[in-house]
Amino acid sequence: MLHLVQCDAIIPFMGTGFSDGSRTEAGLLHAAGCMHRSIPKFRGKKVLFDKTDDQGRPKAFVHITTEENKATGQRELSLRRCERIAWVRKVIENHTDPAVLFWEKEHFGKRSSNRSYFFLEAEDFLVILEELKHGHYIVTAIYVDNPVNKKRHLKAHKEYCKNLKK
Repeated sequence: MLHLVQCDAIIPFMGTGFSDGSRTEAGLLHAAGCMHRSIPKFRGKKVLFDKTDDQGRPKAFVHITTEENKATGQRELSLRRCERIAWVRKVIENHTDPAVLFWEKEHFGKRSSNRSYFFLEAEDFLVILEELKHGHYIVTAIYVDNPVNKKRHLKAHKEYCKNLKK
């Protein structure tokens, strides 16, 4: 059984947005396995993240801990995402656990790529990795709070499993 923990490092963020120092943010990334001395691996390849600066924070951190406000177009802190950041590494490394629904799908965007999806359905938590030549890239890790999106992800998993049996 997959054991997940809450991330105590979120307390400084509550109600105030991001802290000024990078210590807490680095701690959250560390908890996610993104800055850990032993880099997480999936299928023997390193799991990497976008370290590009986004207003003083790594872009991966901003994307994983915030969501876009549809009305303003601005990214806002998501406590649901933040409290799950420590789960990213565990979900990837335990993708064969029955609690984690796993599927792959080809993604067509700027470039065609293979993406791996890890959905912890009971917690509405989804991690997406994109395969690269030298590793895997964390595309996102999100709290799926929309029932329509959850249904869409469950359908994608079902289709993937159905195609595996053919």
